[in-house]
Amino acid sequence: MIMRITSLVIVLVTAAAFAAHGQEGTIEDIKHGAKKAGETVKDGLETVGEKAKETAEIVGEKTKEAWRDTKAYASSNRVTYRKGARQKLNALSKEITDLKSRRSEATDPQTFDSQLDTLAQQQATAKEQLATMKKATNAKDYDDARKQFDKTMGEMEDGVAQARKQLRG
Repeated sequence: MIMRITSLVIVLVTAAAFAAHGQEGTIEDIKHGAKKAGETVKDGLETVGEKAKETAEIVGEKTKEAWRDTKAYASSNRVTYRKGARQKLNALSKEITDLKSRRSEATDPQTFDSQLDTLAQQQATAKEQLATMKKATNAKDYDDARKQFDKTMGEMEDGVAQARKQLRG
């Protein structure tokens, strides 16, 4: 009888040990699965961030193309050109305001702030050039002001695209 009780105790202890071992394996499997899921999420977020930067680059290029493709850009009519130029300047001003509101997303806030300061200066310069263009009385003064404005607008477009690249995700 003692042998039977001893055997039964050994069987129960062994079964309990196997059950505990089986649970440990299950817990380890769960931990491993969670780790894999976390890595998958992390990889997905990195991909989203990369795609967002690519999109920002494309938007910057498309903005440039849109300005260059407008009739206003190519127009020899002063009023038409100035109207298109003012619209483009307003659109860039809105983009700059949007960038300022997204400062917390910048990968390097100090560089981002410097970029925004440069954009603000270019914006002020472009407004002055647009006013100079409007006041121009002869063709040479108008053409010179227009060339300077076009150059400033190109620099602003490049600056906006560069600032967008500095944003996370």
